[in-house]
Amino acid sequence: MTPETATLGTPAAEITPEALPAKYNGGNWKSLALDKTQKRVLTKRAVMWLGQTCNLRCYFCYFLNRIDDAHHPEHPFMDIQKAKDMCTILREFYGCTSIDIQGGEPTIYPHILDLIRHCHDIGLYPTLITNGLHLAKPGNLEKFRDAGIRDFLCSLHGIGDIHDEVVCKKGAYEKITAAIGRMQEIGVPFRFNCTMSKPVVEILPQIAQKAIDYGANAVNYLAFNPFEDQETGIRTHDNVAKYTDIKPYLTEAMDMLEAADIECNVRYLPLCMAEDRHKKNFYNFQQLSYDHHEWDYQSWMWTGLQPQRMKEGGLVPAFRIGMRDRQIMGMAHKMRDFAVDRPTVARFVFGAQHVVARVEQAVRGTEEMYREEAMIRAKYDAGYRYHEACDTCAARRICDGFHGDYADLFGTAEATPIQGTPIDDPKHFIKEQRKVVEREDEAWAK
Repeated sequence: MTPETATLGTPAAEITPEALPAKYNGGNWKSLALDKTQKRVLTKRAVMWLGQTCNLRCYFCYFLNRIDDAHHPEHPFMDIQKAKDMCTILREFYGCTSIDIQGGEPTIYPHILDLIRHCHDIGLYPTLITNGLHLAKPGNLEKFRDAGIRDFLCSLHGIGDIHDEVVCKKGAYEKITAAIGRMQEIGVPFRFNCTMSKPVVEILPQIAQKAIDYGANAVNYLAFNPFEDQETGIRTHDNVAKYTDIKPYLTEAMDMLEAADIECNVRYLPLCMAEDRHKKNFYNFQQLSYDHHEWDYQSWMWTGLQPQRMKEGGLVPAFRIGMRDRQIMGMAHKMRDFAVDRPTVARFVFGAQHVVARVEQAVRGTEEMYREEAMIRAKYDAGYRYHEACDTCAARRICDGFHGDYADLFGTAEATPIQGTPIDDPKHFIKEQRKVVEREDEAWAK
């Protein structure tokens, strides 16, 4: 096959760097991406954490305590063979076809290029979620491109000094924009993540303009909600914005991105915070499973276990949701019963309910099982709450409501019921969104 014949009609297995036009050699597939798709299938994207070692200290980071604590078991980077074994299991057992690789900061993992090559070779196409500092060094991006990187998900959390303030490092904005400019120059695909902390809210449209100027494939605007180490009390009224204060700036930014035909996604905000034209872009836990840029719940549960995040020790054997032993379910029921009226063991109740609910998924179909898992994560993992007004909302069954931590800060009175017939399909709104599809995913996206 010659470069001239490497077109969208060519099966993915037949495409090699040698078959691509010269300027796209080295594993860059951007030129062969489908325009967009509105087809919604369960995602087959995996995620892994190499270790909580990082060259930044972003105040919104999910893992800030682990990054600061060199003695935490999840802090050091894992052995390369362990990382490769995990990726092989994700491909062969879970059937994943792409992966988001995180650190801490994955670009400073000593064996990252070797891991990228391994993932690419087994058909687990790799994305790195990165702060861009290391990629700003001359020649580094070319190494990642040649190793077979699919794309970068760049953490752009402000403009100029605001970005530096949020990530707690002077000069960080200059470096990440230098890296993004170089990605644009050599044709390596990239997307943006932006956490909507309070200092950033008013410049959300400016971040949208940067995505337009640089040619990003997508922009994800993320609510500043607590997961993992964020639960340690760093969220205050000074750095968390109210959803109704975010809405006008987010609306303007989304209109700009859609006018430029750039995919835009909003994570973890109530659906009532979206204008009708933007409800298709809002993803709560029930919608995440149908976003091929998000993570598969089956494999995510496995890679999220602590042994899979540690340098030391072996891997927990792979399992699927709903395949737990009935003995585990019985033990979880006993834990829950024991913890009733015992506030000091409330977290055991929390975990026990989680296990029980997951085990009881065994008899359900795949999509229903994923939906149940989404509800469990919202209710038990994040403590989402509804306002009484939510009871009359047409989207009540497919919306998580308000994150529990947010509700503690601001309450839930911002809820504005969506009018109409009750909705019970998580894809009701998102099926209208046009999403970027990478070349390797063309088969299912048609």
